Amino acid sequence: MRKLIGHCAVDSGQILICDPAYIDSEWEKEEFDIPRRYRHNDGTVLQFHKDFIRYDIVIPKYGKSMNDIMAANEAIEMPDDVPPVHNFSYNACAKKTLGRSGEGQLNFQMGHPGVGVVNGDFGGDGYFPVYANTDKDGMVTSITIEFQ
Repeated sequence: MRKLIGHCAVDSGQILICDPAYIDSEWEKEEFDIPRRYRHNDGTVLQFHKDFIRYDIVIPKYGKSMNDIMAANEAIEMPDDVPPVHNFSYNACAKKTLGRSGEGQLNFQMGHPGVGVVNGDFGGDGYFPVYANTDKDGMVTSITIEFQ
């Protein structure tokens, strides 16, 4: 049987699944640090919040915005190779969801997996219904979040 159990609001374009017991014991405050670096065809590295604060503002050196530079294939995004300091933080979640796969396993402070799973590859922000699927005895067999 399938039953609506509530809704989940998403404003960061990502969702975290975890046991709430770990929030107090494992979650770490860590500054959001996604460099968003781009290598221009001339070899210059352009970094968001350092070389430009918005993608639609003209960068004087090029006379174009970062949006225009990217649309003209004049720069490529560089991989984010700086790992988060903590395994279970907003920064760790963002590094997973903004990475190539858009998802990932989060680890306990000791390093082993299981503290949470994060995904950001579902289309962005919204208010999504959450359903519990149960067996004939009423035991929950799965939880489904419908993003589409």
